[in-house]
Amino acid sequence: MGLLEDLLQRVERVNDGLQGGELIRNVVVRHPDDILDLQKRQLFQGLASDGQDIRPYYSEDLKPGGWFYSVQTARNYAAWKQSLSYPYEAERNPDAPNLYIDGKFHDELGVEFRADSVEVVGTTAYAKGIVFKYGVTTFGLMPQNWNLIFEDYGGYYELMNELKTILYGKY
Repeated sequence: MGLLEDLLQRVERVNDGLQGGELIRNVVVRHPDDILDLQKRQLFQGLASDGQDIRPYYSEDLKPGGWFYSVQTARNYAAWKQSLSYPYEAERNPDAPNLYIDGKFHDELGVEFRADSVEVVGTTAYAKGIVFKYGVTTFGLMPQNWNLIFEDYGGYYELMNELKTILYGKY
């Protein structure tokens, strides 16, 4: 096999890895702690994976199916939540949940890597119940937080090293 054929095979391997997502996945799986940290920060902001406020709002979470007996009790609760101190500073809509009181739920989140996805999941029955209530689509990083994995947490550098290793051999 000649030099050009070998290079073509390497370029095709890079292309296949990028098109199929394997190379990106190889980088992302190295960052479960960063993903959890960014997820917690995002939750403190009261934001779901789509960048919108977490729903239901406190004022919408009314009995019989919800948590609060009245809009006023929901407002009182939201005001009380505003008075708490949190591990992260975050501005949020005071009516949007941040799913934090004492940190129990946030501490019971984990990251699951599947063949074609990454999910932030509850690791206990308690946490799974909260994930179920707010919906699995609430959890996961907003696109700008995924960018941070690559821009601020070293993912871009790791990906470039993978590409160089494939193209040039051990780099």
